[in-house]
Amino acid sequence: MNNKGQSLVIFVLFLPIIFLLIAIIYDLGSFEINKQKNINEVKSIITYGLKNIDDDNLNQKLNTLLNKNIGTKASLSIDNNTIKINLNYKEKSIFPSIIKNSYQVNLTYKGYLDNENIIIIKE
Repeated sequence: MNNKGQSLVIFVLFLPIIFLLIAIIYDLGSFEINKQKNINEVKSIITYGLKNIDDDNLNQKLNTLLNKNIGTKASLSIDNNTIKINLNYKEKSIFPSIIKNSYQVNLTYKGYLDNENIIIIKE
């Protein structure tokens, strides 16, 4: 018997599934990379703010940094030497018809000084 054609049929049947898995992995990976970039920017801004906590225009400087690096996705509050930044945005999917239309991100990071050490935590 000649079984050479069976492998081709199985390959053709599984090809769309393989492409779908690759698209899902790429989409989720891209989302996580962009989310991590924004988190790193938030942590850098909090660190800068805590190192310069005594500046007069600190709120304005940090808002300028947020707008330049992250955009309008974040909100800032400064209370009692504590800096809190909330990231709240939707990121569109690369393949909206295949996977999801968008991913929701809602994270809050808080930074404060503890005995001259900078502490940044996720709330």
